[in-house]
Amino acid sequence: MSSVLDTIKEWINPDKVRHRSVPRMETGLRPNLRLDEAEELLAAGVHTPDDITVIADGTVVLSSGCELLRLERDGIRMIARCAARIAAVTTVGNAVVAAVEGTGLVAVDARGAVTSLCADLAVARGVTAMTAVPGGDLLVTVGSTTADVRGDWARALLAGDASGRIVRVRDGAASVVAEGLAWPSGIAPSGDGQVIVAMSLTHRLEIRSLSDPSEPVQSVATNLPVYPGRIVAVPDGHWVVAPYPRNRITEMLLDERPLLSEMVETIDREEWFVPQLRGGNLFTEAMQMGQLRVLGQVKSWAPARSCGVVFRLDDTGRIAESAHARVDSPRHGVTGVAVADGRIVTALHGHGSVLRLHTDEIAQEVHS
Repeated sequence: MSSVLDTIKEWINPDKVRHRSVPRMETGLRPNLRLDEAEELLAAGVHTPDDITVIADGTVVLSSGCELLRLERDGIRMIARCAARIAAVTTVGNAVVAAVEGTGLVAVDARGAVTSLCADLAVARGVTAMTAVPGGDLLVTVGSTTADVRGDWARALLAGDASGRIVRVRDGAASVVAEGLAWPSGIAPSGDGQVIVAMSLTHRLEIRSLSDPSEPVQSVATNLPVYPGRIVAVPDGHWVVAPYPRNRITEMLLDERPLLSEMVETIDREEWFVPQLRGGNLFTEAMQMGQLRVLGQVKSWAPARSCGVVFRLDDTGRIAESAHARVDSPRHGVTGVAVADGRIVTALHGHGSVLRLHTDEIAQEVHS
C-alpha cells in the first residue's frame, strides 16, 4: 500500500517526492590514477589481504583469511594461524590484536604466540574494525548482530539492517556502548576525547565522544558517493577506505522493496545488483550498471559494481585528497589502510594485493 501512496503523491506533486541520490565524485574525490600507479608491496594472486596495521617497530602486519602475515623486505612471513577467519586487526605497542570469527579478541606477539584477550559473545562474531584508545581500552565495531545477515554486508544493505554496535573492551570484559547502528565499519581516535566512526550503510562519518559514544556529537562527510570503511588517524586528519561504490541502480532498488525481494529470490547471489569488492566478467552482467564499452575498453566514466578508492579527511572533516583506480582496473576493493614510514599502505581484498601510495615527489618523478 505504501508504494501505491508514494506513486500517488509523486503524481500529485513531483517536487515533494524524495528519492535516494548519489552525489558525484568531485572536489577532494575527483578521480585520478594514484592507486593504479601505486607501488605493489604484495603481488595479487596468492593471499587475500583484508585488514592491515603497523606495529611500533614499523613492521607492516596484515590479515589474510585465518593467517596473520608480516611484510618483510624479501617477502612475506606468517606470524600465526588462527582457528578461523581474522575479521580485523589493530596494534597495542609491538603486539597485534586480532578479532577471530567465532572466538573473540586475541593478542599475538612477535614470536607468534596467541593469547586470548576477550571471548565475550559481544565481540565473537561480526567484528568489522577496532582501535586502541587512551586508557588502554579497545573500541570494537560490530557490523550486524542480526543472525540472518551477520558478517554479510550485501544482505545487510538489502535488508536495511541497523543492528550494529560499538563495544568497549576493558581488562578482558566487553560492554556495549552504542547500538542500533547501520553497519559501523571503521573507527579511529579523533582529537581529544573523541573517536570518528564510519557508518557504511548510511554513507557517512560521525564524531562520537570517547566517554559516551552512544550518540554522535557531530556528523562529517555525509551523503558520500561511496560506502566508507576502516579508518586510520594521521597527523593531518584521517585516511578512510571505500570498499564499495554507491550506484543509481542499487539506490533505486532500495526504494523498490517488491523488486528487491524478487531479485533476491530469483537471481544468483553473484549477479545481485549490489556493489562488490571486485568487478566480475559474467556475460549476464555486462550492462547491469550501464557500463559502456568502446572497442572493448570500459570507459572511465562508466558506473561500476566495484571501485578502488581511499581518501583523506582533513581536521575540519573536509575530503582533502583521494587515491583512485580506473573503473576497469583490477585494483579494486580497498579494505584496509595504515601508515608506514610516513606513507600510506593499503590492503586490497578485492584485488588480493597490498599497495603503497607514492608521495607527491615520487609521483612527479613517475610522470616526468
